[in-house]
Amino acid sequence: MGYLHSYKYLLSLVLLSNLFYAQDQSNVDFLVKQINTIQLSGESDKVLEASQKLIDLSNILKNEKGLCYGNYYLASYYYDHAKFKQSIDYAKEAQKYTSYLETDKTHSANISSLLGGNYLLLELYTLSFKNYRKALEILKTNPNKTAKDSLTESSIYSHLSYIYQNINKPDSMHYFLQKEDTILKKIDLQDAYVQKGCSCLGFGNYYLNQNKTDSAQYYYSKSLDHFKDKIHPCKIESLIGLGNLFTVQKKYSEAQSFYNLALKSFDQHHFPDILSELYKKIAELKIAQGNATEAKQYQDLYLKTNKELDDRMKNERDFALNEVMKEEKIKHTLETKKTQRTTLIIISSLIFITLFIIYLLKKSKSRNLKSIEIAQKLLKEKEITEQETHKLKQQINEAFDEIIQLAKDNNPSFYTRFQEVYPKFQSKMLQLNESLKPSELTFAAYIYLGFTTKEIADCTFKAIKTIENNRYNFRKKIHLSPEKDLQIWLRNYIDSES
Repeated sequence: MGYLHSYKYLLSLVLLSNLFYAQDQSNVDFLVKQINTIQLSGESDKVLEASQKLIDLSNILKNEKGLCYGNYYLASYYYDHAKFKQSIDYAKEAQKYTSYLETDKTHSANISSLLGGNYLLLELYTLSFKNYRKALEILKTNPNKTAKDSLTESSIYSHLSYIYQNINKPDSMHYFLQKEDTILKKIDLQDAYVQKGCSCLGFGNYYLNQNKTDSAQYYYSKSLDHFKDKIHPCKIESLIGLGNLFTVQKKYSEAQSFYNLALKSFDQHHFPDILSELYKKIAELKIAQGNATEAKQYQDLYLKTNKELDDRMKNERDFALNEVMKEEKIKHTLETKKTQRTTLIIISSLIFITLFIIYLLKKSKSRNLKSIEIAQKLLKEKEITEQETHKLKQQINEAFDEIIQLAKDNNPSFYTRFQEVYPKFQSKMLQLNESLKPSELTFAAYIYLGFTTKEIADCTFKAIKTIENNRYNFRKKIHLSPEKDLQIWLRNYIDSES
């Protein structure tokens, strides 16, 4: 504790006395290390102020490293607080400092991994996989791989195991946990306790799901040993894991003691997704004990926090998807501009050739007139084509708006009109599975148009659980692997030329 108080005093002295006046590289490096220490200690709320001051100093010094790390630490802070929109914004801001990131592959991989974590918790698994793969590819390009690179790689495998836990693929979950564990056994870093503690949590969850309670208890306890007096989301989840384990064994007093320890961790730290789950588990424990009054109290707390989290998650999930679509649109626009430039060069060349031919044919009036007629015809056809293209775009936009409204109204003519606008949709879907029913094709149309599970439930007056089951059964019928995002895959498949 004496060290901790001394450290707090030293950090305050540096931040308050030197922050806005230090004009050399060493101060930025020192602050980066100190903020990393704060983050590892679990004092996430202090990261916010310190990171902003690091950014202010780095702006004065025009220091890319400080700006990159400052935005990354802010992204980490908002990630810990389940504010994914802000976290994604700051992570992408950190990625803009490409000159510095070319020299720091480890940090570049950490940023991509953090984006993967945001998309994971938003349940956008395709985007999550994409960013984790990118992080692993960045690490492969590092010619001088260090222990910290191995630590980053192990963390990515941990997150991949978590994805497979969420989609109920225990074999794949265990595979990535083992890959992570193999790396961690070779690392002897003082700050590796976070990854080692989280790895033990992953094994605890795996064995508890396999009903191997002795192994689960061993790994949960080992996870707590790694964290000791530190606070971290993985530590809280290990406490909850032990509470769940003892609840299964009907050792209710032991379960309650671990849940209480987990609750105390939220006095100064805010991990809303974990807190929501904890309220739910305590409510289930109270029900098992026959304590209806307290069960109702925790059930209400769960419903309140879960609703707030779900509402924010939906908005932030929509934001994330919109951002991805904007990025894809920008890419498409750039490709279109490139195509237009190529087309312009070709047209310019054709015009030059045409003029050259006209010049050559001036010797013959009849041939000259014919060349002029050809050129005029080409220009006229180009003008007509542009007019028809513009008219077609207007018709498509109007038809899309009409279909969306029919879908929202649950109008019986929705799918009929949808087929008129997207004539190849049904034939391509039936190529996947000839036994698809009209109701399943209609459900696929909703997904193709971008409707979420909740929106489909609202439009069709069905329960969300029913729609989730429909989504699961539909994925099975078209043999779509769990790691692929259904909507993105469906749009790519239908809109492809094949």
